[in-house]
Amino acid sequence: MELNETFVPLALEDLVDTAREYKEQGYQLAQMMGVLKEDDTVWLYYTFIKGNEVINRRIEGIIKGETEVPSLTPLYIAIFVNENEAHDLFGVNIVGNLIDFEGAFYRFAEGVEAPMSIVSPEQLAAREKAAKIAKAKAAKAAKAAKEKAAKEAEAASAASAPTEEQPQKQTEAASAPVPAPAEAAANTNEEGE
Repeated sequence: MELNETFVPLALEDLVDTAREYKEQGYQLAQMMGVLKEDDTVWLYYTFIKGNEVINRRIEGIIKGETEVPSLTPLYIAIFVNENEAHDLFGVNIVGNLIDFEGAFYRFAEGVEAPMSIVSPEQLAAREKAAKIAKAKAAKAAKAAKEKAAKEAEAASAASAPTEEQPQKQTEAASAPVPAPAEAAANTNEEGE
């Protein structure tokens, strides 16, 4: 059986109504998962399945601990596991979960909250180092390009400007006596012989 899978954005305010429509149409809610993004927000994916049709709905921009996400446990009770995970691992504020572990679904070391959203000191140092290296490479490339352009401009300027020898030759040619037409013809004959 070939699956027909789609990814479709979903507005947070439409989550419950959309889930209700899918349930009425016979879809199962297979999973809900969180993904931490670079801007420190969380995207939530809800996967609905019916036959060979798989619909992934994506809610973007969830702010950890602030954005209230309504629970789907009144419609799909088994989703309590995923909602507790989203809360405990990513810090998503799920409101109305019928089986809410209140942050105790997983046990973490003391002081650790939302471990999937923690950047370790090593990871942070690696990110900062990579950013510095990229910035240095860009600065070096810009400097090299500027120096190359300056050299090319200098070479072009030197090629088009008359040298000191060129004006002297022009001056010497201008001050040399002009031969009379008969003299010029005689010089031509001598050279031709």
